[in-house]
Amino acid sequence: MSSTRYPLGTDELELARLGFQQEVWGGLTSELLARSGVRRGARVLDLGCGPGLVSAELAARVGNRGVVLAVDESAAWIAHLERQIALHGWTQVRTRCARLQELELEPGRYDVIFARWVFSFVPDPGPLVERLGRALVPGGRFVIQDYNHEGVSLFPESEGFRAVVRATRELYRRAGGDTWVAARTPGLFRRAGLELVELRPHVLCGGPGSPAMRWAGLFFPHFSQRMLEQGLLSPAERELFLREWKEREGDPDALFFSPIVVDALARRPLVEARGPASAGGPGAGGAGVRAGP
Repeated sequence: MSSTRYPLGTDELELARLGFQQEVWGGLTSELLARSGVRRGARVLDLGCGPGLVSAELAARVGNRGVVLAVDESAAWIAHLERQIALHGWTQVRTRCARLQELELEPGRYDVIFARWVFSFVPDPGPLVERLGRALVPGGRFVIQDYNHEGVSLFPESEGFRAVVRATRELYRRAGGDTWVAARTPGLFRRAGLELVELRPHVLCGGPGSPAMRWAGLFFPHFSQRMLEQGLLSPAERELFLREWKEREGDPDALFFSPIVVDALARRPLVEARGPASAGGPGAGGAGVRAGP
């Protein structure tokens, strides 16, 4: 596939940004994978794998007896991952270049399906979650780590930053995405006949020089140019944002708060429900839900 609908691109700058993003958020992702049953010998579907930053950890967790199928619609990201596979000898990692909506999977094949910051880019995710859920073994886990975009903020308050956050949400929306998709995961899982196990929100915050603010600094200033080009920001709004962002970076009392990132974990029932309950009737989800810090 020669193109991707991922609106942030696949160039070297984006690769570097994603690498730092993994440094900042990777610890929370590792904890989620540990809770999700990714163990030796597991068969894992890595959805929207990008350049394979989580595929590497999945390979280590499943070992040589496991399988990781890494899927992305970007030929550039798949080529990058395949170079890493050859370099590190990850014989358990296989790749597939495909749109998720067109992905054909064997029913009851995978122990874990994992997607980080993928469903916020997927138009109409309900049918996709239903179809992917059938690829899980009974008891298999469906794991989504994604945004509920409320909470993202900068202090002292900044009108320019508010404008760029508004434009970021519109950038996703125009690409068919949804920056609040994490809040919709319980319903997506329920309608797919999956049992919700856990919802766990995370927010990172920090001042100038902190991982959280450096992560934001790699995203908002750079992509504000694209937002300007697409008419999502006015020149005055971008100028105001860049000036205020620079001021906050020099203010020892400034704080950036990340969007809420939610771990959403569901499982395919060991015994499939029949009749109306299979479409999410009483008891289809919610029991055993854990909301943690």
